[in-house]
Amino acid sequence: MTTTALNSDQIGKLGIGIIIAMVVVGVLLSLVITAIVGRLVILLVVVVLAVVVWQQRTEIKNKVADCKLNGTFFGVHVSAPKDVISACHRTG
Repeated sequence: MTTTALNSDQIGKLGIGIIIAMVVVGVLLSLVITAIVGRLVILLVVVVLAVVVWQQRTEIKNKVADCKLNGTFFGVHVSAPKDVISACHRTG
């Protein structure tokens, strides 16, 4: 039975190979993680904006339902349509 040992020259080459492999894996992981984090940030921004728009929409809808015919949507003044105004005046 023969046992093969590594000599110092082989260990040096193996060490350089391992270092290069670790650098390549690190770069690839950083690219993947950066892409995932970027996508998560975009998803979070979109979800927050959707919630804010939904809240603004619900506020306007409730005001119109209560015949309060003026409101703001993100700071922009909006008025109810003419048919809603006439319906509110008939019932009110």
